[in-house]
Amino acid sequence: MTTIEDVKRINLKFFDEPDGKLAPVEFDKDVPFEVKRMFYVFGVHNQNDRGKHSHFTTKQLLISINGAIDVKCDDGLGGVKTWQINQPWKALYIPEMIWDEQIYMSRDSVLLVLANTPYDELDYIQYYEQFVKLKNESK
Repeated sequence: MTTIEDVKRINLKFFDEPDGKLAPVEFDKDVPFEVKRMFYVFGVHNQNDRGKHSHFTTKQLLISINGAIDVKCDDGLGGVKTWQINQPWKALYIPEMIWDEQIYMSRDSVLLVLANTPYDELDYIQYYEQFVKLKNESK
């Protein structure tokens, strides 16, 4: 069963060159799962929070391409922690069955998400109370 201890920061390599920075992501070396989907979120108004769900099977790697994003994770068992991702070479790994919410600290924030599953609406747990109940039933 996943807990808050399974959420991890992953330091990606980057190269600081005279003409700019380069941060390559090698899927077979840097990402702790096989990538099946990639999406990005941008233009979030009024620093609105997003996410507010969990997944039965989807693992995700979150990377802030621009700006700062606070990511609150909750394991449904009492473990809650917030990370700020604000550098493109500092990723956050969120395994399955972790509730997460993102708060965009500025309108120019861009979040890149790599996932191990294609989109499937049946993989989403949309209600926090249901998530906590599922986690406690599987203890």
